Order: sequence, then structure tokens, then C-alpha cells
Amino acid sequence: MSTQLAEVLQLLTDFPNEQTVLTEALRVNQSLPEPEDAVWKSGTQQKLLSDCLGRLAALTTPPAFSDDNDEDLDAGAALAKERFLRDLQPLIRLANSFSKRLANPSEPATRRELDLRARLVLSFGRFTTQSRVANEPPASALCYGLLSQPAFIRLPLLRHLLSVSLPPYFKPHPKLNPSTGRVLSRPLGGDSGIQHWYEESEDALSSWRRQPGLGAVVELVIKVLQPGEIEDLWPLLLPPMLAYLDDYDAKNKLVGLSLLDALLLKVDASLLRRTGVGKVFEKSLDLCFSSLSDPLTPDLLERAHPVAIRLLSLQYPPFNPSRPTDKDDSARFAALCSLLASSVVKAWEFKGGNVDVETVSCRALPPLLDTLGSGSIRYLQILVPHLADLLSTTATAGGQGTWTLETVELMAEACRALSSVVENGRLRIRRWEGKVGGAVAQCWVGMNESLAAKKLRSTEAGGMAMKGLEVGLQKVMAALGEATGSEQAIVERMYRLDPSFDRLVLRAPADVQ
Repeated sequence: MSTQLAEVLQLLTDFPNEQTVLTEALRVNQSLPEPEDAVWKSGTQQKLLSDCLGRLAALTTPPAFSDDNDEDLDAGAALAKERFLRDLQPLIRLANSFSKRLANPSEPATRRELDLRARLVLSFGRFTTQSRVANEPPASALCYGLLSQPAFIRLPLLRHLLSVSLPPYFKPHPKLNPSTGRVLSRPLGGDSGIQHWYEESEDALSSWRRQPGLGAVVELVIKVLQPGEIEDLWPLLLPPMLAYLDDYDAKNKLVGLSLLDALLLKVDASLLRRTGVGKVFEKSLDLCFSSLSDPLTPDLLERAHPVAIRLLSLQYPPFNPSRPTDKDDSARFAALCSLLASSVVKAWEFKGGNVDVETVSCRALPPLLDTLGSGSIRYLQILVPHLADLLSTTATAGGQGTWTLETVELMAEACRALSSVVENGRLRIRRWEGKVGGAVAQCWVGMNESLAAKKLRSTEAGGMAMKGLEVGLQKVMAALGEATGSEQAIVERMYRLDPSFDRLVLRAPADVQ
């Protein structure tokens, strides 16, 4: 057995012809005894397994350009990336097979045992579900096999990863005490500390920026932590998370949002408030909502909205009379208003007319307005005209309107948002009844009479999209009638304007023959 493993190790060490070597190594792997075989208890076998796994970890460390777009690479880099990705799957298959034969660490684990397992997670964790480099299921199986262990095995490994393996790539955040994870009254390095922090992460050879897929490793660590284990590792979790979240590159911000979302599902709200880090996260999310000139802006906004609402719900829980420390809902209401202004209204001001941004903003409104409830009334004069104009202008611009799959999706999302506005603002929506009804009617007419709309409807995808828009318009009118208490009057007015509106209001009035 030692001879077979030594042969694999020698093949991986020389690696003169990758394809031939990997084929031979996989052949040898097929002849190995099953993981349960007692032969693997031997110290000699474990040493050879460790050496093979260490070599595999080195071979699967991705080059710095491996998550770049192919069109941005020169010929040499593109070829190197192609070869790396070609060899990656068999390398991971070998590593997954060997890791199943690796014995559990001693108790307590030795530094050598922790180093090996941390190297494996650091290398193969880059190719798990959230990776931008490659998603290889055997890599996920390998990492979860190492991390889904009892606490006495798992926690020392997680601490080793966060305190030894990752810190060389991530500098301490200048706003935080590196020992406690609490917000400092003054940033480390003074007013220029943040700028120096950015510059160091940009220029250093060991920067996380030069380590593709490292964010997937951090997310893996967060996901295997139990809620009660987070506080002890709190100061170690924050530097990598904020490095991604506060970066100027939208691709990295998206990684940071995934990390924050995973953390918020487990963190105790009191920890966010006690350390002041919740406010830091709020500021980071504001910066995400301000990133409006990047091609990834729609993706960034769509990802940031639910994370922001989750953070807000933890930071400012609804008023509960049974909690004596709660005074009222004023802080929560102010935070919700601020979020609406920064995440939706600002996007409308600076990117109005961008179909993708408008669509994402409309999609974000219902959960936000449902959280605001009747407090959304103060924004009716902003929300109703904008959403109404999206429906009427898009459907009728230039006489024929703008009818594509993208604009139909936009109008459908505007309908959902408008329904939410009507339902949550029912106490004051009557004064906007004409504006809402007129916009819906214009959109309905355009949908049924525009040649461009009819052409779109003739396709399978267009027909399905138009059906969704039709249902959305009907729901707006139903919500408007219910909120104002004048459903019958609306039906009668619409029917007198044009009997074809009977489908819009779902039924014809009883007194009209």
C-alpha cells in the first residue's frame, strides 16, 4: 500500500505531463482499499496520505487571473487558465478520495494536523458553491467532510483558519479593534487610515485580491459555524468580510454581500449592537446602493436589498411592550425611511430610465413597504407618480410604446410595487386613485392595441410575460378598489369608458346591460 501512495506522490511531485500523470494517479487510486479498511490506521499510511494531500492542495491553488474574464487575458494567461481548469477536476477527485482515508485528528489536535486540514480547506474551499473560479461538488464534499465534525474537532480547525491561515491575506480593518471586534472611536491611522488600508490591500503581493475564490472559503467557514460559536470568533470574522464588502470593485462587493447574508442568518442581534458593527454594516450597504455606474449595478442592488432589510430587522426590531429596554419604534422607522431613500429613491434619481435598475428597484419595494406599513404614506407623492409613469410611459411612448421582454418585466414589477403602495397606503391612497387608475388603463390599452405589444405576444416567451403583466394590472385595480372602498364605482367608470376594460376590473357592473 505504501508503494502505491508513494507512486502517486512521486507522480504529483514531478508532474511533467499533467494529463498522463493524472490518468495514472486516478488508476492507482482505484486500486486502493476502501476508507474503512484497517490498513489506513498505520502511521506510515497516514504520513503518505498527508503528503499527497499537501501536494494536491498546492497544485489546486488557482493562478491570480483564474477568475478574470477570458477576453481580458493575454494568450499565455488564457492558456494557463485553460490548463488549470482542465486539471482541476481530477485533482479534486483524488483529494476527496484521499481525505476520506485521513484519520480524525487527535484530541487536542496537533499543529501539524491543523495545518494540513486548514491547507485543504483553504485550497479546495475555493471551488465550492459560491466560487467565481469553478464549482466542483467533490470540493464541497471534501471541505464539509473536514468541517462537519463534532465541536472538539471543528472549532480548533475553524479558529486555526481564521487566526492563522486567513490573516496573511486580510489586514485588520482600521475602524475595528482587532482583539474585540468593537468599533473604535477613531480609526487606526487617523483620518487617512481607511485610505491606507485600501492601498495596502491593492498593492501587497499577499493580498486577498490576488487569491481567487478566497471569499468562498470565508463563506464556508461562516456556514459551518453554529449561532452560539460566532461571538468567540467575532473579531476574526470581520476583516475578510469587510474587505470584500467595502471594496470598490462590484464583483467583490457581491462576495461581501453573500458573506454578510450568511452571517446575519446566525448572528445574535445584541452582538451587532454591543460592538457597534451593525452601524458599520449599514454604512457598507449604503456604499453598495451608491454604486450606480457599474455594469454589475443591477446585480449589486438586487443582492443588497434583502440583506439590508435583514440587517435592519436585527438592528431595530419591532417595538415589544414586554421588553422594558424598548422605548418606541422611532429608531426603526427612521432607519426604514433612510433605507428607502438610499436604496430606491436615489437609484430613481440617478439611474431613472435604466430598465434593469428600475426593475430591481421595483422588485425591492414590496418587502420594504410591507415592513414600513402605514408609514409608507409619507412617500406616496414620490412612489405613486414614479410607478404610474413607468406603466403609462413605457406602454405608450411614441404611440406604440416600448415592448420587449425586459420592459414587460419592468412593468410587471411596477404593478407589484404599486399594489404594495396601495395596500400599505390605504389610509391616504384615495387622493391618488385617478393617477393609479389612469396609468393602469393606459398600460392596458397599450398592451392590447400596440402593434409592438401584439408582435411580442405572438412569441411563446412574450405571451407568458404579457399574461403576467395582465394579472399584475388586474391586481392593482383590485387593490385600489378594496383600499378606497369604491370598487363598484371604479368598475362602472372603467366600463363606461370602454367595455373592454371589463377584463381589467375582472367583472362588468351589474347595472350596465
